Amino acid sequence: MELFNDIALSWVIFLLVAGFIAGYIDSIAGGGGMIQVPALLFMGISPVHVLASNKVASFFGVFMATIKYALSKKISWYVVSIAIIPCLVFSYIGSSLVMFLSDETIKWAILIAIPIALAFLFKKSKHIKKDKEEVTKKRIILSTAPIGFYDGLLGPGTGTYLTISMKKFLSLDYLTATASTKPLNFATNVGSAIAFIFAGKVLWAVALPLGLANVAGSYAGSHFAIKGGEEFIKKVLIFVLIFMLVGNIIKIFVS
Repeated sequence: MELFNDIALSWVIFLLVAGFIAGYIDSIAGGGGMIQVPALLFMGISPVHVLASNKVASFFGVFMATIKYALSKKISWYVVSIAIIPCLVFSYIGSSLVMFLSDETIKWAILIAIPIALAFLFKKSKHIKKDKEEVTKKRIILSTAPIGFYDGLLGPGTGTYLTISMKKFLSLDYLTATASTKPLNFATNVGSAIAFIFAGKVLWAVALPLGLANVAGSYAGSHFAIKGGEEFIKKVLIFVLIFMLVGNIIKIFVS
């Protein structure tokens, strides 16, 4: 699988379809990794190469979603400007530490995180803050940097968790939270991708076609998120979290 010529056309098509769907879902509610990672594992790629190639592919998709939301003026650049560097740094640290965790620890950590996110999703939030000064820099960093660390360490559902965290702790509406998540998720992908690239773990013949499909899916997904608004995004968030929960339960008890 390390050379482009080793990949059959059927696998390329499989990658493109998986990448498009992942990019579409990820641009709306996050969780694209829950589609891409199993797809890459199904191809017989080793876990560490899967994580690395998935991260690079996601980098392209999130970049497209960031552009789309920025052009629609839905991003809270005040929040992003404060959170982006901490998220980048914490993501790099997470990716540097991931090799020290056992597979069993990673599985349970991901599983525990999902119902917590669901609880926050269904819990009613207070009124939306209009004045950006009401949200302190410390609050913004504490609401985002730990998820940046999670993205580098584990990955699946990062965009989902960032969106829910911004909604709950920063009182942004779902559309603004989703849009603002993208440049932050882009930063965490950069930090994580750098760690994997320097370690030589990226399979470029896999990551590049997957990344191109991510771009197309992200463009379509962000378009529908902007058009559908808060209710549409919340429904997709619920779907993604339930999908992740069921998938991880099956993974733990079957393996």
